Amino acid sequence: MAKTKEEIRVDLIVKARELLMEKGLDFLTARKLSDYSGYSVGTIYNQFRSMENLIVWENCQTLDELYEALLTAEMGSDSYENLNRLLEKFVNFVLQHKTLWFTLYNTHFRDTIESYEPYYLRRIIKIVRLLERNLHKLFAAVPGKERRLSTEVLFVTVFALSSLLTTEKDFAGLEKEYVVRILFNTYLAGMSYLAEK
Repeated sequence: MAKTKEEIRVDLIVKARELLMEKGLDFLTARKLSDYSGYSVGTIYNQFRSMENLIVWENCQTLDELYEALLTAEMGSDSYENLNRLLEKFVNFVLQHKTLWFTLYNTHFRDTIESYEPYYLRRIIKIVRLLERNLHKLFAAVPGKERRLSTEVLFVTVFALSSLLTTEKDFAGLEKEYVVRILFNTYLAGMSYLAEK
């Protein structure tokens, strides 16, 4: 029985993901994916308008997996602890999926926010809302607009710091996880100061 268009699409996403994890982003081309998957280059481009579009779908899957990992963080009544548990899940996820995260990180910063597809942005918003819920409880005195902006800044900062976690050559002697945790908590301390003003 012939595969449906959706089944072929899923097959290609799975095969592209395998190539990304085995060989890295630079190796993923339409020709190499065709050879690896058994689908023709034409079939690949019938499913995805470009290889960049396929990468966006790979990144969507990575964001979905990150969101699911964050949901496993034990949430209690202490929002400060909750935020640190979310950070720990994030750090663990990045370290366990370095190649996939490298792909997401590099392609994410190559584009502008206006060029992101709505289905991609929705995934980011879900993750940001996990942070926002806890920041809202922790800094209830900070006006809503400032708190939302602070949440977005925190997300972008942690996202940017993730490049430190995936860098093998530079900072080899540095305890990267510790540095990320210190910077994250320094930001929270700054927010606490703002909340008291």
